[in-house]
Amino acid sequence: MWDGRIAFGGQRLARITKADFQERPPEREVFFVVRGEAPTNAPGEYLAIAFASRDAAVVARLRVSVAELVPDARVVRSRTGIVAALRELAGTVDTRAHAEALRARLARANGDETISAGVGGPKRGTTGAHLALLQAEQAVVIGRAMRGDGAVTMFEDLGPYCFVLGRPESDIREFADRTLGPLADGEQHADLVRTLDAYLRLHGSLNAVARDLYLHRNTVRQRLRRITKLTGADLKNADSRLALQLALLGRSALERLAS
Repeated sequence: MWDGRIAFGGQRLARITKADFQERPPEREVFFVVRGEAPTNAPGEYLAIAFASRDAAVVARLRVSVAELVPDARVVRSRTGIVAALRELAGTVDTRAHAEALRARLARANGDETISAGVGGPKRGTTGAHLALLQAEQAVVIGRAMRGDGAVTMFEDLGPYCFVLGRPESDIREFADRTLGPLADGEQHADLVRTLDAYLRLHGSLNAVARDLYLHRNTVRQRLRRITKLTGADLKNADSRLALQLALLGRSALERLAS
């Protein structure tokens, strides 16, 4: 009889609760299917695959389907629109092909070819297991937004988003808010945010920004002065520009995750 504890890599951990594998707000639903202990003393290597559907009825069935299809899963957790499975790898595996095979079987079993998949890991140890789950869930959401339904997205496929994802959404939001300051309120300062994005994207060229946004150069200068005042950032400093670019990227990632 399971006593509420989980083993990773042969290490017996304390009794777990839902919070132990919960990275998003608590109102989101979470449940677990936990398997037995691993016999090895070395840190295990873990792969996480998340599946998503836009059909609520299919998502409800996915809970059972994933648990049946991945019988060696250590954890199966469900969040709004997403079901993710974490399993320990016994050897080398083609993770993309493995995820696509599972996605295709789930699609056939549930009559939904639009089911998408996201892959996190492989990662080692308990901390790696947490990270792999988070990466898989973020990969399936961002990947679906970028590439459409019915595809497999590896976390590394997310390109520059990899620099801001792979951490709880609260951490991403805190960094973006701290870096952008009042500009984090995109609705109130939409023009300034667009100007900053163009300025960073076009390597600080006033002429290019003016052409891109159909503005006069003087208007661009005025907006950049306001951006500097509101954020406290030195736009001539490379580190400051990088921080602002990552903050805008994080803000975009959060919008995609929320959608």
